Amino acid sequence: MKKLVLLPGVLTLAACAPTTVQPVKEVPMVQAVAETAKVGKPADSDDPAIWVDSTDATRSFVIATRKEGGLTSFDLAGKTIQDYNPGKIRYNNVDLVRGFKLGGKLVDLAVASERLSDRVAAFVIDPQTRQFREVTSPNSPMIFTPAGEQSDGKRKSYGLTAYRTASGHDRVLVTQNGFPTIAEVELFDDGQGVSVRPINRYVFPAAQAGLTVDDPQFEGMVVDAATGYAFLGQEQVGVWRLKLGTQQVNLLDRVAPAGERLSADVEGLTIVRGQGNAGYLLVSSQGSNRYSVYDRLGEKYFGSFQISLGNDLVTDSDGADVVTSNLGGRFSQGLLVVQDGDAGGQEDVTNFKLVSWGDVNQALKLPALR
Repeated sequence: MKKLVLLPGVLTLAACAPTTVQPVKEVPMVQAVAETAKVGKPADSDDPAIWVDSTDATRSFVIATRKEGGLTSFDLAGKTIQDYNPGKIRYNNVDLVRGFKLGGKLVDLAVASERLSDRVAAFVIDPQTRQFREVTSPNSPMIFTPAGEQSDGKRKSYGLTAYRTASGHDRVLVTQNGFPTIAEVELFDDGQGVSVRPINRYVFPAAQAGLTVDDPQFEGMVVDAATGYAFLGQEQVGVWRLKLGTQQVNLLDRVAPAGERLSADVEGLTIVRGQGNAGYLLVSSQGSNRYSVYDRLGEKYFGSFQISLGNDLVTDSDGADVVTSNLGGRFSQGLLVVQDGDAGGQEDVTNFKLVSWGDVNQALKLPALR
């Protein structure tokens, strides 16, 4: 495993702030189309991933984490398809891997960060039934806990995102709870299920250029495999862009008061992909209950928006995911799914809101995707 220590002298900060464009004076409000069932503690909705059915897009569904509440999936109307909770787990973030070779067959996987055991959990998705089942290898190693030790509940897996390399290898980035550390691991079939092997570890300094925070951890992440960049949300600092496998990092935007567009915590990150470098980077600005939109490289800011369902404003939003595929009906121009941290305005009650990407696009008058 290669360890890449990102030293303060390597970081380029002020020069990397996104290009300033005319700010949106009034942040537009986008109305959600539907929502999922609300849950209360110990369940806690957090992070969604959208599985698109390649044969019938209207059958596409969302799989999402609910921490101690396990994993859940729901259809495009927000109706629950499956709840899975084996007990003694805490699933934090989830992502999808399409066409993974397992047992000699190509399957679609959902992979989740499991905080209690400090592992990456894997689940096979059945495209016919839209059900999922766990296929994590019993020999899959812990991510941050040294071999031979038990997870101490502190040095544990937290945020997660998956991507496929140009050579066809499926990899996952996992952040460490409470530390500015990100592990890169590779998924493989070890004969007993899906396991991981270490590839890289990126260690950011806890403080640099005057950026000293109480909690330097990262959580929200997304990888743009086409460019080789990972976009990383450091909750109390801002959004970083990392060239995978290198020490090339840029702090693209900072949280207030150093920046104007984001308020701590920085949470869910997702990419709207067009052809070439066309597209957008979406960032959940949890402290301001807004979503900030940048170009696909994170260098140009287009504006921010809020989401509500009737009078239910989406607040304290964690994870998000988006696709621009035609899923039919209200989602013919794509789907954005976001977590609502105070669903129905109730504290400690959470769920997910389903939003037409076309409505977001119209509200911000974004440039057309090529």
